Amino acid sequence: MSPHLDPTTLKTLLVRGTNWVGDSIMSVPALKKLRRMLPDTRICLLVLPWVSEIFDDIGVADEVLIYDRGGVHAGALGRLRLIRELRGRAFDGALLLQNAFEAALLTRLAGIPIRAGYARDARGWLLTHGLKIHPRVSRLHQAYYYLDLVDQALGIPREALDAEMVSEWKDFCRVPVPDTSLQVNPIRRASARRRLKEEGVDLERLLVGVHAGAAFGSAKRWPLERFAQVLDKLAQERGAQVLLFGAPNEISIARAIERQMRSPIAVLSGRTSLAELIALIDCCDLFITNDSGPMHLAAALRVPMLAIFGSTDEVATGPLSPTAKVINKKVECSPCLLRECPIDHRCMTRISVEEVYGEALPLLQGRREARLRDSMSQSRTDPGQRVE
Repeated sequence: MSPHLDPTTLKTLLVRGTNWVGDSIMSVPALKKLRRMLPDTRICLLVLPWVSEIFDDIGVADEVLIYDRGGVHAGALGRLRLIRELRGRAFDGALLLQNAFEAALLTRLAGIPIRAGYARDARGWLLTHGLKIHPRVSRLHQAYYYLDLVDQALGIPREALDAEMVSEWKDFCRVPVPDTSLQVNPIRRASARRRLKEEGVDLERLLVGVHAGAAFGSAKRWPLERFAQVLDKLAQERGAQVLLFGAPNEISIARAIERQMRSPIAVLSGRTSLAELIALIDCCDLFITNDSGPMHLAAALRVPMLAIFGSTDEVATGPLSPTAKVINKKVECSPCLLRECPIDHRCMTRISVEEVYGEALPLLQGRREARLRDSMSQSRTDPGQRVE
C-alpha cells in the first residue's frame, strides 16, 4: 500500500472531526486545505451535534454527518447503527482528525479500506496509514497539528515544519496565520440583529460581547468580580451595551456578573444554539473572554478581542486572528494546564481591571471610527440618510 493517500482513488472520503468548539475551529485550516487538495472527492464530515453548525457556511465538506452519541447512536446498539450507516455509504477512505481509539475502531468495523490518522491512543494497528507526530509540531499552534496530519496523509510538503518557530504570541505576526475564518450568511446576521432588538439591545451603541466561563475548569477563568467592574466601566464611561454569552451550565456565571453590575446587561447564556451564538458574536464590536470555545469563534469571525490567558498556553491554543489581543502575565508557574489552581491563582489575579479596560479602549475607539466611516459612506449613497 502506498505510504500516502492517492487522490485518484478517493471518490468519497469520511473525515472524523473533533469534538469541541475550540478544537473544531483550530481544525478548520486543515479542512480547508483538504478541500483544496481534493476538489473532486466527495468529503463527508462526521461530527458531534454541538459542533456541526460551525461548518454550515464554510464549504469544507459536501455533507456533514451527525454522530449523535446521546440519541440514535447511544450505547452499543447505537454504535452498531452508525457502523451500518457508514458501511452503507461505501467510503473509499477515512481521515481521522479526532485522536480517540473509538474513531479508528468505528471506521475499521465500517469496512472503510483506507484509514489515516495519528498512530496514538493504542490505535495504530487499526489504521492503514498510522502517522507520527513530529516533535516540532508540538511546539507550534494546535492548528498545525491538524495541518500536518493532512500534509502527511496526502504526501505534500509539511506546512507545519516550514513555519518559523515561535516562543511568544507576538511572534505569530511573522508567519502566515492559518485561516480559521468563518462567515455568517446574511439571513443569520439579520436574524441575530432582530434577536438583539427583541432583547432590548440598542444596536446603535457599541456592543461588547463577553464569555466569562471556561469548560476546562476555574483555573482558566478571570475573577467574575473583575469582569463586572470592567464591564461597568465600559458601559458607564463609553456607552457600551454588554452581552453575556455562555453554555447552559454557565448561566450561574452570567447571573453572578449581572448581580455585581450597576449597568443593565443582556444575558444570553444558555439561550442560543451554536449557529445563533456565532451570528450574535459577529454583531459585537468587541469580545472579552477567557481561553474558551467562544474565544475561537470570535477569532474566526475577526471580531476585535481581548483574550485573557493564565493556566493555558496562548502559543498552542491562542486566538488565530489579527484583531485579537492576548493578556497573559506569564507567572513562574504558568502554563500549568491544571483545571483548578492549587495555590493563589496569581496568573489571573495579577491581571487588573485597569489593564483590561485600558486595552479595550483603543479597540472600541477603532470600531467607533469604523462605524462613523460606514455611516458617512452610506449617507453619500443615500442622501436621505441622516448621520448620527
